[in-house]
Amino acid sequence: MRRILIPTDFSDIAENALKYAIEIAAKFDGELLLYHVYSMNKKLDYDWDFPEDEQPYVMDLERKMNNLKGKYKEEFKRKGISIETKVEEHHIFTLFDTLVRKHEIDLIIMGSQGATGLEKVVFGSVAAQALDLAKVPVIVVPPLYEYQAIDKIVWATDLNSVSANTLAPMQELAVRFNAHLTILNINTGESKKKSSHQIESYLQNVETTYQEAPLSESINQSINLFIKAMKCDLLCMIRREKGFFESLFQTSITKEQVYNTQTPFLVLPEA
Repeated sequence: MRRILIPTDFSDIAENALKYAIEIAAKFDGELLLYHVYSMNKKLDYDWDFPEDEQPYVMDLERKMNNLKGKYKEEFKRKGISIETKVEEHHIFTLFDTLVRKHEIDLIIMGSQGATGLEKVVFGSVAAQALDLAKVPVIVVPPLYEYQAIDKIVWATDLNSVSANTLAPMQELAVRFNAHLTILNINTGESKKKSSHQIESYLQNVETTYQEAPLSESINQSINLFIKAMKCDLLCMIRREKGFFESLFQTSITKEQVYNTQTPFLVLPEA
């Protein structure tokens, strides 16, 4: 996971995700790509007194990007991280599909909502869409979350069949941080402990524990109660190709987790 994409709208929440990405990149000798995409409204944003390549609207975005990069220049240098920045006119959702492929991105780290509200980028809904579109893992960082080393990972799963390739990014994170992994299944009446044995075989060099938690008022509440009690540092789920968290984990559950998670949230696309 060397190439890490951080979308930014220059909000505090997006900058907080950048801080988190810096720490992850440092563990992987990674490369950061800090990206802002915009859509220019020719009636509101375009200034006809300036040529195409000197538009004040775009120049202001470039200035903000340079300031943001400069703010962390010494930290990038100290941690041995390379940083590339881009400000381009695109639809926001191309960032998670076309541009991810173009720039050979391995991981996306982003905030869960943005200060620009309804104007350009609404990071709450954008984060949920990113999970649907991205073919690479996505980590959603909650607002105001202060980075701490990943010591405890909880993987919430229905224990349906999954490939080693799908789990590889989570396994790699656990190994790099020497983290303990708890495999969490919400108990809906049938124990699936035996199903966890094959999955555990994919997680080489990772200390794992299997846990079942009772179903409370909702799946989200059950998961959140568990991760709060565990004081976990990273929650992980898998996005299924045939629907977001088929059967037990459904689309609404996933989006609810994105909007309200208090713990960084890693979503792995099914490989």
